[in-house]
Amino acid sequence: MKITINGNDITNGRIIGGGNPLVERKKVDETKKIKAEEISKIKVESDCANVTVSTINSTDAVEINYGEEYVEVHYFGEVYTDGNTELKVTTSGDEIIVTAKTKGNIVNSSLKLNVFIPQKVCKSISVKSQNGCAGICKNVKAKRLRIDSQNGRIVSEATFEEITAKTMNGSIDIGIRAKSDIEVKASSMNGSVFVELENIGSCNFSTSSMNGSVRNMYHLTGRYKATGEISSMNGNVIIW
Repeated sequence: MKITINGNDITNGRIIGGGNPLVERKKVDETKKIKAEEISKIKVESDCANVTVSTINSTDAVEINYGEEYVEVHYFGEVYTDGNTELKVTTSGDEIIVTAKTKGNIVNSSLKLNVFIPQKVCKSISVKSQNGCAGICKNVKAKRLRIDSQNGRIVSEATFEEITAKTMNGSIDIGIRAKSDIEVKASSMNGSVFVELENIGSCNFSTSSMNGSVRNMYHLTGRYKATGEISSMNGNVIIW
């Protein structure tokens, strides 16, 4: 079924930009790989892709070759735009910088950005997605982890010492089995915040929700300490 609203064709619930004759559907499938032996920091930025950071393991096609460590990036999906997509993977000192952007007006996007990193502890990992979800997978390890999304959900199962997660429009889910004392800072303007803790022996959190409930249910059976600030302006705050 196709309908037209404000000059845009909408087919099966997807806007395909009939109001702008320059908007085209563009398929993206781009992979880049870079050596990461001396890398301890990862920075990822995207304007309209869902970002996932995970580790390379023995079953992945991007295995470490001859003892060398790599970061591999896969940028793929479709976007309706009057511009072009661009993927950059560069280094600056001990940091790898991954940038995936679309130059031009974006009408609709199903783009994904998957970043595979070595199985080692990073000093810091930073992920920023302007219009998309951001996920950090379970085997990722970092001393400092920062995740920002303007419009999208944030999910992290990574191991960290310090995490800062912020989104304006989206929920935040953080799960951690602590291997050290941890600090958690999480805030959502329009969405719930859920933090699940394991191997924690004591908690000291400042929690607040302007239009939602706050629930703290700790299972204090571990050895480490958790501290931090968790808030939501329009949503529930749950620490489990």
